[in-house]
Amino acid sequence: MMLGERVYLRPIVKDDLPHLNQWRNDEDTFRFLGGGFMPISMDLQARWLDSLMDTTGSNKRYMICIRENDLPIGMIGLYDINWIHRVCEVGLYIGDDRARGKGFASEAYSLIERFARDYLNLRKIKLSVVSDNLPGVKMWQSLGYEKVGELNEERYIGGQYRNLIIMEKFIQ
Repeated sequence: MMLGERVYLRPIVKDDLPHLNQWRNDEDTFRFLGGGFMPISMDLQARWLDSLMDTTGSNKRYMICIRENDLPIGMIGLYDINWIHRVCEVGLYIGDDRARGKGFASEAYSLIERFARDYLNLRKIKLSVVSDNLPGVKMWQSLGYEKVGELNEERYIGGQYRNLIIMEKFIQ
């Protein structure tokens, strides 16, 4: 477990399925994420759960929980870890809409960055964020990420093609 002041990160477990499925089926949560908004059944998501829980390969996913009450509020992960080049991508969302805009995402990110640097010996983290996701762009900039490129009309969201900003941060 990775402990912060207000949140902690813990491995995903089977009992997380109801939370994960509720968040996956919420358009506000998933419209800007890589997979896009596409509601799925609890049964289908249950088939994916084993891969979400597996942290032995190049993806490391964790639940974000509030320390005060152990309530799961979102998920964060390091993806496509390249052990040779020591780089990866980060993905993050706060699924519980009552927990958005309170700084929990930034704190969770700080925990996963420390883990990536101090325990996985990674040197750079990359991400992509939809340009229209202004709160997301602002958060990543506040965490030290720099824009290194942009893909035009990369994501189809709400009937329109949107640009995708590519950002990176050196952590060592």
